[in-house]
Amino acid sequence: MKVSILTLGTRGDVQPYVALARGLIKNGHEALICTGKTFKNFIEGNGVAFHEATADLMGILESEEGRRVFNGGKYNIFKMLKFSKEVINPAYKKSLEDFLEASKGSDLIIYHPKALGAVDIADYLNIPCISMPPVPIVYPITEFPNFTISPNKNFGAFLNRLTYKVISFAETSSIKDINEFREKFLNFPKRKSGSLMFKRGEKNIPIIYPISPFLFKEVSSWKDRVFLPGFFYLDIEETTLDENIERFLEAEEKPIVISFSSMPLNNPKVFKEKLLQALKETNNRAIVLTGTSGMTFEEDENVLAVDKAPHRLIFKEAKGIIHHGGVGTMAEALLSGVPQLIIPFSVDQPFWAHLLHSKGYAISPLREKNLQITDLAKALKEMESEKYISKAKEIKEIIEREKGVENAVKYIEDVIMCRS
Repeated sequence: MKVSILTLGTRGDVQPYVALARGLIKNGHEALICTGKTFKNFIEGNGVAFHEATADLMGILESEEGRRVFNGGKYNIFKMLKFSKEVINPAYKKSLEDFLEASKGSDLIIYHPKALGAVDIADYLNIPCISMPPVPIVYPITEFPNFTISPNKNFGAFLNRLTYKVISFAETSSIKDINEFREKFLNFPKRKSGSLMFKRGEKNIPIIYPISPFLFKEVSSWKDRVFLPGFFYLDIEETTLDENIERFLEAEEKPIVISFSSMPLNNPKVFKEKLLQALKETNNRAIVLTGTSGMTFEEDENVLAVDKAPHRLIFKEAKGIIHHGGVGTMAEALLSGVPQLIIPFSVDQPFWAHLLHSKGYAISPLREKNLQITDLAKALKEMESEKYISKAKEIKEIIEREKGVENAVKYIEDVIMCRS
């Protein structure tokens, strides 16, 4: 079986699909990922075929122009609209053609909802497709609302389900381009926005959320429409830590590890000063993965600043972890068996921060905007409590047993067998 995987976005929108592609290849299938060129080396380095999509969203965000427009979260709506019209929208439009080319000769398409036109292409090629959003945002359920409406409130079964209606408008701004693509390249008539969100004709589109079923064991309204196999972890057997990190870890006292991945802080200088003061007050050392946070550090015997490091390897060496709450980073933190504090920024991050804290697997979340040194110091002290240490070990053991990629591969093979 040949599988084409279509996705766009940041590292968190790509890495789960790389893990899945490797699992498919291990089981004797072919897999290709179509996404932005930023991830070409990452994908091919993992032994997966790559097809470039014009919409390199990560590259756009990391460009000088992209950083000016998005300005560390201090958005100027007029600049954003202009930038989208001139840069992002044309790239998205061209990517429809890239997705079609990448999918030719395939037996199955697996797609991120950001990969517009995926179901249209599957119809044209007369092959099955599977929707795989990295987070639980698509299918309407009663247990909690769409996190874009509220990450932490419960409006009751009826209203919770109703909040997922916003998903049907996801294509609205692009439906003109989709219909132009349908007419020009697929010889299909125009369609309505959202009409292929859950069904192709009378048949349901299978949905996979690559997340832990244990964290959502109270959710029954997904029923047989959504499959939760467990988190997708990428094998990293040959990866090692930098020598500077290894030397820093040789000290008896384990460090706090801080990582905001691709999220820029609104005020990195102020956050850094608060962090340093809280570390000093609690007598903690730290490794800071600066990434695109905007933080810079002077040389300090108790703080090591590096651009990046493998989360799998460095998190397990930590006394505690502070991160932004992106699903990929959060999953790695759970696997480490180490207490964690989430300082969420946007999108799904506040949802995960609330969910993990409500279940006892993370310390009460903080926000950069109103962060107090006393609150941060308190959180660092809580990382030493038996309550959070034991809960971190508990969830680690559960997550390790789930084997998300293996479960997903088996599910995908079953779907194809049932439809063939």
